[in-house]
Amino acid sequence: MTHPHLIADELRALALLGLSYVRDPYDLDRYRRVLMLSAELAAQDSPARLNEVRDAYLRNLAHVSPLLGVEAVVTRGDRVLLMRRADSGLWGLPGGLADVGETVAGAAERELFEEVGLRGRANRLLGLLDARYSGARHGLHIVTAIFDMEAEGEPRPTLEAREVGWHAWDALPELHPGHASSLRVAQSALASGTPSFDPEPSRELHAQAHPGGTPRSPHQSLRVRFVRLLMRTSLGALLRG
Repeated sequence: MTHPHLIADELRALALLGLSYVRDPYDLDRYRRVLMLSAELAAQDSPARLNEVRDAYLRNLAHVSPLLGVEAVVTRGDRVLLMRRADSGLWGLPGGLADVGETVAGAAERELFEEVGLRGRANRLLGLLDARYSGARHGLHIVTAIFDMEAEGEPRPTLEAREVGWHAWDALPELHPGHASSLRVAQSALASGTPSFDPEPSRELHAQAHPGGTPRSPHQSLRVRFVRLLMRTSLGALLRG
């Protein structure tokens, strides 16, 4: 069953696309309603109050995309490095969210150092894991890049890691939700040399047609996008009206 917060995220993304592209005032009102319903759904079972979620949605009217996560796989012989997380007390791979202005590999290297004190280098991509299919329970649509990392030295506990340790692949401790999938992907890719990803389920796609059959020039396309970006800044007033 799809997590309600994932449904809220998808509804929010659809609403923002509609508010960015449609011109009909009645459709704008409908997309506004979809946005407010998605906020109401996101506020369920959340520590945030409904008005706080609505305000957060209205302050960010840009196109919503999945979050980008990273995880670091460091191995020594037949063992893999895991950390006991401070939030759940369960074990998992070092990782977190990528920051604006850094490469995905650089984000994995930073997270490895921040969480377990190891300076490492990303060697290769082991897989891309979609949180909707991984067993994660945070209710966010995160796509996580899992990297094979080369690192020297010994890891240490930090604010985010109560404990660190090397664990045999066939004797893993109790894992934080979602990390069993990450470790399966990592172990398979390390053995096969082939990175893994979640295939897209079958769906019907529709190409965008150019009016009159004349494609827009690249300069015109960029100009249209810039105008739409400016329009988004004024959509807050429209939605509050």
